[in-house]
Amino acid sequence: MGFDPVCRIPVHLGPERALCGIVVPTASKKPSTGSDPFAPRLAALRRRMRGWQADSLLVTNPPDLRYLTGFSGEDSWALVRAGRSRVTVLTDSRFTEQLEREAPQTEQITRQGPLSDAVQKLARRYGLERIGLQRDHVTLGMHRMLVRKLTARGLVSVDDGLLQQRSIKDAGEVRCIRRAVACQQAAFWKWLGYVKPGCTENELAARLEMIMRQLGADGASFPTIVAVGANGSLPHAVPGGRKVRRGQPVLVDWGARWKGYCGDLTRVVAVGSMSRRLREVYDVVGAAQEAAIAAVAPGVALRQVDAVARDVIAKAGYGAYFGHGLGHGIGLDIHEMPSLSARGEGVLEPGQIVTIEPGIYLPGIGGVRIEDDVLVTPRGYRVISDLPTDLSSMTI
Repeated sequence: MGFDPVCRIPVHLGPERALCGIVVPTASKKPSTGSDPFAPRLAALRRRMRGWQADSLLVTNPPDLRYLTGFSGEDSWALVRAGRSRVTVLTDSRFTEQLEREAPQTEQITRQGPLSDAVQKLARRYGLERIGLQRDHVTLGMHRMLVRKLTARGLVSVDDGLLQQRSIKDAGEVRCIRRAVACQQAAFWKWLGYVKPGCTENELAARLEMIMRQLGADGASFPTIVAVGANGSLPHAVPGGRKVRRGQPVLVDWGARWKGYCGDLTRVVAVGSMSRRLREVYDVVGAAQEAAIAAVAPGVALRQVDAVARDVIAKAGYGAYFGHGLGHGIGLDIHEMPSLSARGEGVLEPGQIVTIEPGIYLPGIGGVRIEDDVLVTPRGYRVISDLPTDLSSMTI
């Protein structure tokens, strides 16, 4: 490669919770208003609540709970009431200490029985008449339990707007995603030293995830994709026993989580060489990605960015082999708003971080996808990943 991969590992990859919007106090004290990244998020939510026919919101979606409080535990719900009252988190004894560390600014209720019983007690304590339910994050089973405790009149399904709100990252969130991307890029350079003929897809996928953890990541953003040769024609290939062979490409789609926030990149590595057909495809995908990234700016229609890449691929004669959307938002979930696709609604907004990942997939031959993470800025864009995309750099 012409350089020592280890030298590319950032010197300071240690966790910086204050930079990542996660408050980890040394004692059980409320953080000052200036150090609380959750206050403005809750304020924005409560402004929307004024137009609801509900006096509170029951947060049942784990990423939303973490976004609003910093708490990352399981089997827990949060109740957000109108006004300036503290958020109440309903959890159990497994997460008592974790909640005190991650979200000391919240009111903690350690339940003994079902979550629905705890919600019923809270409704009585605070005199709540109608509790808003996250319409996309309440199962039929949850709903039946809550109706038994609160009656149907005490509940109302709402569009809480958190998906759109979460699509606009604040400074702390951007730093976390940058950290995730830096970690996974450092892991990639180290991982390349293990890519050799005879290695299986499974071995390489496991190795990459292990290296990301060694470098400080929470773990992988999603199950790592390593696809050798013809398996690369499957956009979401599942690693298996197929072995790397000289002269075959290796498609790798991977991501790291840093304090819950996801990175997402894809590269195609040539082991020794690549067929002339796939080299042609590689150039087309690279040109499509460059054109699409250049089109990113606030106010640009989501469909338009997708169309720019799709037009490049179609003009090269490969339009039928690019079936998925161009990209998606990333954050606490690996797939968030906005959706860059032919069906995407709306426009890009400053603070969104999106993937740009055109691909061409030839059944029985292989596939090429090149993916980077792009921040929408007030005046344009900034690519927050900096792995090279030229084929010479991706040849080992």
